[in-house]
Amino acid sequence: MIIFVMRHGEAEPYKQDDTSRQLTGFGVTQVEHAAKWMKAALNDMSLTPDLDLVLVSPYVRTQETIASVLEYLPASKVVKTAAITPMQNPASVQDLIDGYLLSEPELQTMLVVSHMPLVSLLSDLLSHGFNARIFDTADVLMINYDAQNSRGKQVKFYQSLT
Repeated sequence: MIIFVMRHGEAEPYKQDDTSRQLTGFGVTQVEHAAKWMKAALNDMSLTPDLDLVLVSPYVRTQETIASVLEYLPASKVVKTAAITPMQNPASVQDLIDGYLLSEPELQTMLVVSHMPLVSLLSDLLSHGFNARIFDTADVLMINYDAQNSRGKQVKFYQSLT
């Protein structure tokens, strides 16, 4: 099973209502490049270049991120969930991921689109020792993950345009 963990693209400056911040034009470009990278990475592994499941935060910038990704990588199922907003517990998110994978063993590819610090902490947990790397906007970690053992291994890391 391949899991991509992605931080949203560059968003407009912070404001009182953090949930409604939109992507900038540069953020959209970052996401497009990341989506092309994910598609190529799946092709390199002889996997179909589409996504079986997407888990995405309900914040506007993550919704805009996944909309751009889907232009390059179609998805069978997109689930918008508050369980992956910035300050959520990464162990709870791993339980959510494992639950999907164990109940739907046919899934081969998943994308999680969220925020810092969750993407960093979750990546560390899923890949056991990623060392909680700081994700810049639109960075993506590709993990080969075994839901039966709740263990994964980092395959590739995409650093976005800065």
